[in-house]
Amino acid sequence: MNKISILAAGVSAAACGAMAYAAAPASAPPPIASYWMDVSTAGGLGAGMTPGGGRPSMSQIMGMMSGSAPSVMHTLDLRLASKTKPTTAPEANHLIPPGLQMGASLPLITPQVAKPVKETYGMPQGYEKPKGRMLIYWGCGEHAGAGQPTVIDFSKLAAGQVPPGMAAMANAARMANVPHTAPGFGEWPNNKDNRQVPATGSLLGAHKVEGNYSPPIAFTLAQDFMPGLNLHQAGSLPSGAARLAWTPAPTATGYALAMFGSNGNGDVLMWSSSKSPAMTPLMDYLPPAEVKRLIGTGHVMPPTTSECVLPAEVVTASPAGMIMAIGYGPEANFAEAPKAPKWVAKARFKTTASLMLGMPQMGGMDSGAGQPGTQQQQPKKKKKFGLGDVLKGAVGIPSE
Repeated sequence: MNKISILAAGVSAAACGAMAYAAAPASAPPPIASYWMDVSTAGGLGAGMTPGGGRPSMSQIMGMMSGSAPSVMHTLDLRLASKTKPTTAPEANHLIPPGLQMGASLPLITPQVAKPVKETYGMPQGYEKPKGRMLIYWGCGEHAGAGQPTVIDFSKLAAGQVPPGMAAMANAARMANVPHTAPGFGEWPNNKDNRQVPATGSLLGAHKVEGNYSPPIAFTLAQDFMPGLNLHQAGSLPSGAARLAWTPAPTATGYALAMFGSNGNGDVLMWSSSKSPAMTPLMDYLPPAEVKRLIGTGHVMPPTTSECVLPAEVVTASPAGMIMAIGYGPEANFAEAPKAPKWVAKARFKTTASLMLGMPQMGGMDSGAGQPGTQQQQPKKKKKFGLGDVLKGAVGIPSE
């Protein structure tokens, strides 16, 4: 596993929360059941990812770049957590509106309990001390600000030592704790049903959740999948800085961008649109109130933003890299009763997009062509290192 894969895994691990139930008033007893709906739209390279988080093949990636992949992909993650343990085989279903085009219901399956893994200590066989450096940049603008980049030399770190500044990168955003287990628990997708959500499917309408370990849950959604961001490179400035633009989503509460790249010298590069060196916020669901707070601190861009300039120094350091964008969305909250509800439910929304810096746009179209005030810049050629190296690192494709 290369440095970018390790880095991406670390960032993803920092985003995971422990089991919790949706909050109820302090004076009321906690609800028996909590239901979570995570509603996501992905565009660009993300639209070609396989359901369930699988890695795309090289042919799928080529399809994304040629424009044969869908422009956006919709995904759902459903979790039912109950304090009641089923007395028989657990069974639960989410009855969905016809507009979703996935039949009458989605089965919420209780995952099998994984066997405990025996812990081992010490370095694995063949372990090699990390080499190279991590270069950390931040902020939108034609040029990187003073003090950039922060450089972390892996070879100079003692074993187990946390690099300076890394702790802040993983803890700046206050995320909601999502249940991943409970006495009664069911989820979709699962090993029995992991169908792809139709691109034209709609969540609007009545929803019901029925099971033998939770009270019946019913609510009506008035919020549908968020639209795609249409993230694209809108041309280069004479300095070499790259303009990144997107189509604002009407219900977005804020935006954030990040980039992962590397070069032929063994360096790993990270950049974020945040105004501070902390690599925040996380590229995942965030409560609207938290997004508002992060806008105030400069970690998130306001919902009226539609462009960010990638500094020239970042483009020079890593001419090819994976850029990711997120539009944080609204939340819809429901409860069985105003006080002491037996169940609560939450639907969270987000829209994301990704692209490869220095590559033609999907379908061979370059969104920056012909725009006034822009100057197209061809990707810089570097010997013994190119786009294939970044693709292999960013999405974990094994080397040939």
